[in-house]
Formats: sequence, C-alpha cells, structure tokens
Amino acid sequence: MSSPSNSTADTPSNPALDDPFRVPDGRLTPAPDCLRVLSLSGGGYRGLYTARLLARIEASEKFGAGPIGARFDMIAGTSVGGILAAGLAAGVAASELYAMLAQWGPSIFPKLSLRKLQKLLSKKVYAAEPLEAAIVACLDGWAGKTLAEIDKPLMLTTVSWSLGELRLLRSRGLAGDAADTCTLLEAARATSAAPAHFPALMLDDDWHVDGGLAANCPDAHALGEAQRRGVPVRMLGVGTTGVHHKSVPSRLPLRGLYWAQPALDLSMQAQERMAQAICMRELKASYLHLNSEVGGDQQILRDLDMAASDATVALTRLADQRFEALCARADESRRLRFIMGDGEI
Repeated sequence: MSSPSNSTADTPSNPALDDPFRVPDGRLTPAPDCLRVLSLSGGGYRGLYTARLLARIEASEKFGAGPIGARFDMIAGTSVGGILAAGLAAGVAASELYAMLAQWGPSIFPKLSLRKLQKLLSKKVYAAEPLEAAIVACLDGWAGKTLAEIDKPLMLTTVSWSLGELRLLRSRGLAGDAADTCTLLEAARATSAAPAHFPALMLDDDWHVDGGLAANCPDAHALGEAQRRGVPVRMLGVGTTGVHHKSVPSRLPLRGLYWAQPALDLSMQAQERMAQAICMRELKASYLHLNSEVGGDQQILRDLDMAASDATVALTRLADQRFEALCARADESRRLRFIMGDGEI
C-alpha cells in the first residue's frame, strides 16, 4: 500500500468546504454565531404528527414569527421527514404541509384487504403515482429544481441498494460543488421509497430505497454535516410517535416469521436512540428532540401506512398535547427559543 502524498496540488478544491461562509456567487457573508438545524424523522403517515407539531410551533408568537423553515439555517429529513424537510426548504408553511398530508394520506395509503400478506408477497403494495403527486404539491413549484440549484442547506437520506450504504443527498447550500444533481422530487422519492410499500427509485444507475433503513432519525448525520461549518450547532429534532419497542423475555419470538415486525421495530428504535444520544452528548442544552410516547391501546399508530380518519385524529391530538406540554415546561420552552435563535439557556 502506498503512503498518502503530502501534496494537495491534485486535490480539487470545494469552495463550500474550504470556506463555509462563501455563498455560491463567490461573495463572503459574515460568519454566523451558530448554525440552527431542524432534523425530521421518518414514519410514513405518522409524519402528520411532525407537521402538526411544527405548525403549532410556527403559529406561536412565543417561538418567533414567519415560516418555520426560514428560522433554521439547515434542514434534514428521512422518508416522510425528508418530504417535509424539502417542503420547508421550498418555503412552504408547516400548516400547509400538515393540510396536504391529511388530504393526500388516504390516496397514498388506500385501504387494502390482506394488507400484511401483500407486504410479504407483493413487489410493491402502493403505487408511486399518488406519493409523487403529493410530493409535487408539497414542493410548491420546486419539484423540478435540482439539489445543485438550491441554496438552502438541505440533507435527505437514502440507501443505495447495490452498495448497501447510507447516502446523504445534499443541496448546493450544504455541499457546494459536490451537491447532488437529482431533482428535489427524485430526492424526496428516494428517501421515502420504503421497501414492501413503494418501488425503489433509480438514481445515478443504482436503485435507492428509504433512508429509514439506516437513519430513520437523521439527527446524528445532520449534526456531522453541520459541524463541518465550524460554528456552534443548535438542533431541534422531531419524531413521528409510533409504538416503541417494550417487551419482556417471555415475549421473545421463537420462529423466524414472527421476528419480522419486532426486529424492525427494535432495530429502528435502537438506531434512533443512538442518534439522539450522540446529539445530546455533543450539543447538551443546544439539542432538543420532540416526540410522543404512544400507548399500546393505540394500535392504529403502530404501522406507518394507516391513513384512516381515526389515525388523523389521533396523530393531531398527540401533536397538540405535545405542544401544550412544551409550552408548560419552562426548561423545554427556554431551550427551544435558544435553539431557534432567541434567548439564552
């Protein structure tokens, strides 16, 4: 193995990484005091909870004014969180994204007979066309823009099928000349192509599937990208509820087929908790992750593809309750104001 060269003459320069405060046309901007990051988890139709909670924060004078996407310097997301992140980066209000998810949910996830059996045996359960139409509506004219044209720092996760690795799709505002060239619609489809639900998407001669397989909670990867800017990071993460894995040894599955759903729930929760632990260790009081615990009696929220009216009501109620708890907890409220650029810890 040859030793690495000390010369940097042959190394291409990336202006966005060499000087993170150089905007695309070459002008220098004042270095910010901090980088405010919004990171949104995946979870299918449960993303309605995310959109509703963001909409409540957006509408509250207690936490600032204007579209919530404009209050953050960088936005990251996985799966439905990636779709919401793309919409917020396009300047769409969280309240509008909530309304669009509620409107499009039943079309994206129609009622099916033998739904669980279809997930096991079908190539895909749901058609891509309603999902793509919903994404186009959420992007408000930005669907055809390439990530290389977008100045807002944006990161969406997806997984390469052939390489078996997580891929971060990044805008020009985040990666400079190294930004991805796919359209925002393609990026949103790639991050939300959940296996057994939607068909994979071809990007750069490779099939890509849902980023939730490797980073359903993208907080830690968003932190890594943000820290490259060399300024203090403040981060708000938002989850999508779901029934958390809680069990006892006697409930351990004994046959292979019975492992499928528990193993998926377990792996995703372990990954999410690891990501949150990393961010908490690195950022301490500059990090806040908002989510809700769902009781075992709310089975309708266990699956990511339940878009019935009672799921809409339950998710909306949970988000409203979480917002009210946020306002009632002085420490959380103070931390969120600090993260969003107002006040001190």
